[in-house]
Amino acid sequence: MRNLSRDEAAWRFLGYTFVLLATLLMVVPIYWIVVASTLPEQAFLSAGTDIQLLPGSNFLANLDALQSRESVDFIQSIGNSVFIAVVYTLLSLVLCSMGGFAFAKYEFKFKEPIFYSILATLTLPIQLLVIPLFLMISQMGLSNSYWAIILPWAANPLGIFLMRQNMRQIPDALLESARIDGATEFQLYYRIALPTMKSSLAALAIVLFLFQWNLFLYPLVVLEQGKYTIPVAINELVGAQRVYYDQIMVAAALSIIPLFLVFLFLQRHFVSGILAGSVKE
Repeated sequence: MRNLSRDEAAWRFLGYTFVLLATLLMVVPIYWIVVASTLPEQAFLSAGTDIQLLPGSNFLANLDALQSRESVDFIQSIGNSVFIAVVYTLLSLVLCSMGGFAFAKYEFKFKEPIFYSILATLTLPIQLLVIPLFLMISQMGLSNSYWAIILPWAANPLGIFLMRQNMRQIPDALLESARIDGATEFQLYYRIALPTMKSSLAALAIVLFLFQWNLFLYPLVVLEQGKYTIPVAINELVGAQRVYYDQIMVAAALSIIPLFLVFLFLQRHFVSGILAGSVKE
């Protein structure tokens, strides 16, 4: 094994320290949410003087209190969020990969201006888009439906950008050879481009799922009670007279589980998929 110089050892130590601190910053709040969901409300409200670091035994009582609320069915809101996020992710993967393939491998008029116009929409805040999208969805008769949440964000500009960057690495000679062998343009996309993009698609799937899972303001405006997603359902626990911290902590802890499962299923592709498009350009 090669001996490290003093400078190399110092930089490596700083790097490991930074990674450790960043990990703690991400893990500690999640751990605290899980612990707080198992404690009586008074226990973590007094955390400033008596911090409890170990889980308690009040999780089921807090869950019963959450489920006994008539204003919101939290289990149903989890199902709503899972359905919306899964359908949105699958649909968006198809649209983004097709868009990325077109911008990476075809030449057409105004290609660059169109691409950068799509990319420029990333700078628009969601708050600016909520009212126009709500009016469009209402005119289409889709208000208070799952499609009202899925369709407006299906062609994700960040996804198109990532897919374009990754698909530019596919050799043009490979596509030309397939064309000579009689492959159609759709077969080039489906049989050649997509199989080589598995890691990138997995990484993009995590990003898209997180985006849809955390979307709050737009579902709050478009959806009505009974079709609430998790962020909107948790918001219902913040009353004008009282904030139900114990129920909020249980809801927050349960809402982490689907995200954890998705990341656990796709995590081995995540880093390689994110870095794949950064080699060129």
